[in-house]
Amino acid sequence: MNWRTLLPLALLVTGCSVPPNQVVPFRDGVLRAVTYNQAADYCSARGAEPRWLGKAPAESGVLFQCN
Repeated sequence: MNWRTLLPLALLVTGCSVPPNQVVPFRDGVLRAVTYNQAADYCSARGAEPRWLGKAPAESGVLFQCN
């Protein structure tokens, strides 16, 4: 195989990967989301309001709880 065959194959494989979880449990009932919008959507789908707790460690998103 040459690089012209491998490049489209590599792009196809990376483009079809499953996205990571958008909202994940962090600790003690605290949740982490990548953005504020994702956190708000997550809580509103459960009939609750988000309570913002700050930024996640290493700036990896936001911490919140649904109340």
